Amino acid sequence: MPTAAERRQYDRLPKNFRVEVKEFKFPLVQQKTHEVSCSDISAGGIRVECSERFEQGDKVTVKIFIPSLNKYHPGFLKVFECDAGQYLQAIAEIMWVEDRTDAPGYSLGIRFLDVDQDDWRALRNLIQKLMREQQEREGQS
Repeated sequence: MPTAAERRQYDRLPKNFRVEVKEFKFPLVQQKTHEVSCSDISAGGIRVECSERFEQGDKVTVKIFIPSLNKYHPGFLKVFECDAGQYLQAIAEIMWVEDRTDAPGYSLGIRFLDVDQDDWRALRNLIQKLMREQQEREGQS
């Protein structure tokens, strides 16, 4: 049986981005926004730390604030280099929920279900660049 690392399709990058999570129920505007922090991210999803409990299988919307994301976008968005307000938004699913041992709350594994393709490519390109830089630093040590 493959290990979790072998089953992963995308590299995970430890990164602490601010994330907003909402239940994907209608009407959307009435759903409470939960501000959480990302502990790692991949092109397939994120791991977040959250004070609220969600259930495995819950559908959510996530908004991940990623400074410099537009720099990795194809086309004209590269022109807009202001870091303020750059984010990736996706419809996602809670894949697993764990009680945190180091603090109150929960760790959530969230898989992207529907994300804009240009945003997804920008995220993938950003992660690849940061992973290369990390490997080069480790190689120099």
